[in-house]
Amino acid sequence: MQPAKREAVNTKEAVKEISKRMGCYHKDARELLLEHFPTLLAEAVSAGKKVHLAGLGTFYPRRGRKGLRVAFRPARGLIRAVREKADK
Repeated sequence: MQPAKREAVNTKEAVKEISKRMGCYHKDARELLLEHFPTLLAEAVSAGKKVHLAGLGTFYPRRGRKGLRVAFRPARGLIRAVREKADK
């Protein structure tokens, strides 16, 4: 297995791909990805709640020396899918 390239999908590319897959306008995909989801996540985690998204994983609050932060535990299915894609 070759080492993974250190490339990233930027916001513009993610919005374009999501809008294509959902069949919606770029504006709507961008609003969901950059406004609604982060707001929901911040509100829930700051209130001490977990945010579980089936197939993706769980975002949860974690206290550290520097205060509250957001931690993420990926779903098993996501881990499996990433490993399968990496092995190809």
